[in-house]
Parts: sequence; structure tokens; C-alpha cells
Amino acid sequence: MLEPSEHFRLIPSHEIMNRGIEDRKDARTGQTYKRPSGTSICVGVFEDTQTGEHWIGKVGNIGTAQETLLEACKEKVANDIYGYYGIRVPRLRICRLPIIGEDYIHEYFQEQCDTTHAYYVMSRWLDRFKPYGYLPQFKGGEQHQLIIEGQCLNEKGLGHILAVGHWLNDVDVLNTGGKNIGYQIQTDANNQLYALSCKIDPGCSFYGFDDIKNAPEPVTISNLRLGTTAEMISFDQLPKQTQREYHLTLIQILNTDDKTLNSFFSPEARKAIGEETIKQWMRCLNDRLAVMKTIHQTTLNSLHPQKVTNKTNTQQLPDYLQRLYSHAQFQYETEVREKAAFYIDMDVSPSCSNDVREPLQLSLTSFLKSESERVLLLLGASGSGKSLTTQLFEMKLWKAYLKDQNQPIPIRIELKQFSNKTVGQCVLNNLLDNYHYSHEYLCKLQKHDIICILDGYDEIADQTKVNLIETFFKSMKDKVKGSNEKWNVKFLISCRDNYYQGLESTLFHAKQKSHTVKIRYLCPILPKHQIEYLMQYRSKNAHKNLPDYSTILKDDNKSLSELLCNPLL
Repeated sequence: MLEPSEHFRLIPSHEIMNRGIEDRKDARTGQTYKRPSGTSICVGVFEDTQTGEHWIGKVGNIGTAQETLLEACKEKVANDIYGYYGIRVPRLRICRLPIIGEDYIHEYFQEQCDTTHAYYVMSRWLDRFKPYGYLPQFKGGEQHQLIIEGQCLNEKGLGHILAVGHWLNDVDVLNTGGKNIGYQIQTDANNQLYALSCKIDPGCSFYGFDDIKNAPEPVTISNLRLGTTAEMISFDQLPKQTQREYHLTLIQILNTDDKTLNSFFSPEARKAIGEETIKQWMRCLNDRLAVMKTIHQTTLNSLHPQKVTNKTNTQQLPDYLQRLYSHAQFQYETEVREKAAFYIDMDVSPSCSNDVREPLQLSLTSFLKSESERVLLLLGASGSGKSLTTQLFEMKLWKAYLKDQNQPIPIRIELKQFSNKTVGQCVLNNLLDNYHYSHEYLCKLQKHDIICILDGYDEIADQTKVNLIETFFKSMKDKVKGSNEKWNVKFLISCRDNYYQGLESTLFHAKQKSHTVKIRYLCPILPKHQIEYLMQYRSKNAHKNLPDYSTILKDDNKSLSELLCNPLL
């Protein structure tokens, strides 16, 4: 948990400007991202001397070394809990470093606290992140939206953040000025832009938990506090989509046992915070959760009643795998389940001419069993179902593993979230940032067979062309030092077929490793499957009084038939 001080070097202000850290421009949206700022007593940009990555380091308040360590540990624990529930958060470290800032700050630390050093919360730079910059005004409606560079974009993820923040009593969850929440621009399966909300600076979590006499009254849990100086808002003021995200996250929290929660407190954190205080926090968390469940019980039962009353059946999974599985399951519930209801089995072909077809599931099974095939390229047009296929494949692999623990572990990553500078370490960064893996957890994962599902090679920022197989082995070798284990990994990489045509085949081979690259093109949907797809859609939407699509297709409706070749468009 604590990083050696020699791992970080303070970047002088003139270097910050020269390196372009102050202002970054996204090539896709034309948006400029500025270096984060805040109200911390000490704040600076640091460079990881081992990886070259940039980190924001901060000390929130003046205090002794032990007091700054306590505050840092509290924020680290809260950040890891947010991340555990699938919320995009920066990777945090804690490091003892010299005091930085104006002369009076140095003098005050020395005179009042008798120290020249403090424990910093080191926050790794989130790619393409920008703070909200204002506190949203909620007036109900269907979907929360943000105005970004004059463009109105749908927002996703805020409900997940509010649910965890409400539970942790993070009284400054958004901040009155919207400084504790931000977004990254993403694209959905239909190639539409949206804003994915991210959570930063959870330092006000566990507010009032230290003293049982001053613990928050359960009655206040029926409302939401967005910032320390902001008024409470009622749950009904949130847009319906945000409410649904909140409820789905609450279900996930209800299915978390105390053992998992205790795992977020490292030995250093336990020493700094104190065992009795941690026990008090756990009591407060359980009390708040019980009230939250009572308030929302009717809605929770209507969503997934079996998941509200019963603990998950995966408690036998060790924590390092439970984190992966819980995230995959949560993504399935929030993004995939409804789409999966209309999914039909697809065919693939070894060539773009589609002259020879085989069932996709048969091709995937063959790939898993093959000793020589280590990379599978899944190619298809925009909207052909590549992303949905990879999402369903991930859950299929997890179901197989839960039955037979000799099966491979899936790690699915959307490549569009990475910049040209970080995509080379996408798997490692995903494990460190999103799942908060330690060196110990990486070593344990290394003992498993792994399937890396890398979705959207064509969506990497600036259309960067990088050998992800080569960089995987290099980054893991550099990070997991001292291990004699070898990574037994296969890769499924999805990409648009027209983008792939201009790529070098060597991009999907690892040097000095003998393996075969399997290429499969998603085939257009056959007429019989088109009817099957439409009739499934009609049956799921019986209240809309939709026409008999089978009759329309039989009437040789060419435009509808062509559209159904790529049904996700």
C-alpha cells in the first residue's frame, strides 16, 4: 500500500507546461482537458520514475505524519470500495514525500507538527478525464444529460456513484462545485458518444462514523447529500435511468459480505485507522445499508428479487477473482441483459466473402481447445454485434469456470478507454486501476489460464496501431518481477473489418512465441434469423402493437432486410 519515495519525482511547473500536461486535446471530440486542481494544502504533479506515468499528489490538511497517513488511508479505502462496484476511479497510492508549496506551508508543518514530510495520496492520471465543474440540477426525467462543448450528451454511471457514496456517507460525493466527479467521453455499441461519470477525491467518506454518538441518523438516509454545502435532494428528483443505476448498485452492495469489505483494509490501513474504529465503521455501514434496503425494498424486489434476499453463490471465489467476476456480472446486469434477450446465434467465416460459414459458438469453442491458436481476431462491420458477442462470451466463460475451475479466466477490456500512450499496458492498467490488484494478486492470477478479450481495436485513441500481445508480456514481465511462472494467455481481439484491411499482420503476433492467429468474420444474418430476431423483439414489446414482421419480410422488403444484416445499428 505504501510506495517508496524514490518511485516519484516532483515535476517542476515549467516542465508541466513543456510536456503538455496542463492542456490535453482529445482528437475525437476536440475537447481540451486541463490538469486537475483542488483545495488541498499541498498538491503537485509527479512522475513515476519506473513507468513514466503522471500522478497527482496531494495532502489534504496540515497535520503530523500520522494524521496525514490516517487521512490518506481513509481515502484509499473509500476509493477502492467505489472501484470494487464498477465505478471508474483513479488508481491511488500512498507515499511519504517532502512538503511542497509556499514557504508558510513548510514553516507551519515544521512549527506545529514538527515534520518536513507528509503522507501524500498519489492519484494516477485518468485518461481523457474532465471534472463536471458544476453541481447538476436534478428535476426528474428519463435520462441525465451533460452539456459538453455545446453538445448535449447522455450521461451514464452517476447512479452507481451516488449509491456507493450514499452508503459510505460521502458527504461531498459530487462537491458543491462539481469538483469531485467528472467524466470521460465514450462511444456505445451504436457509435454514439456519451459521458461516463468517474469518481475522484472520496476523502469525505465515512463522515461521522468514528464516534457512535455522532453517527449519522438513519432517517437522513432517505435523502441524498451531494456536497458539504449543498442542500439535500430527494431520490425522486433523480432521472429514472440514474435511479435504476442506483438500485442495481444497491443490489450489488447487499450481496457483499463482511469478509470482502474487510479485505479493503490493508495492514497499513488497519494500523493507521485502528481496529476499533474499523469495527465501528462496519457497524455504521451495516446500519445504513439496512435502512437503504428498507426504503427501496419494493423497487429492489421488482428488479431481481432473488438477488436481494440471497447472497451470491460465488463466495467460494478468492478475492482476486471475485473482483473480476463481480464486475463482469454487474456489467451484464446493467448493460447486457436486455440486449441478450434479442441475441441470436451468429455465423462466422474465415474470409470476408462469407462463402464458408460456421456457427460462431463452434468457432469459439474450437479456439479455446486449440493448443496452437493463441489469438482470435473477430472482425465485422459497425453494428454487426462484435461488442455484444464479447460481453456474452465473457459471461459464458465465467459460468464455465464456476462449474470447473480448470477453465480459463476471462478479462474483458474496452480499448476505447485508453490513450495512445497507455493502451500498450491496457491489461495491466485495467487490473491495477479498475480492480486494484496488488503484486500478490497478480502473482495469483498468473497461475490461471487467461482469456484477454480486447474489444474495439479500431477505437483506440488516434487509431494507434500497437502490438497488444507483445506489450502484454513485456508489461507483465516488468511488473511481476521475481516470478518464475509463465503467463498462459489467449487473446480475442475485435475490430471493424474495413479497419483491419490496412493493418500489418505482425501486430497480432508476439516475437519469439510460436502461435497461430485465427481470423473470423461475422457473417450477415440469414433471412430465417432475421425473422427470428424480429419476432423476439415483437414478443418482448407486445404492448406496442407492432406489425407481423415475418409477413413484411416475406413481401421482399429489401430495405428492412438490409438493415437487419447489422441489427445493432
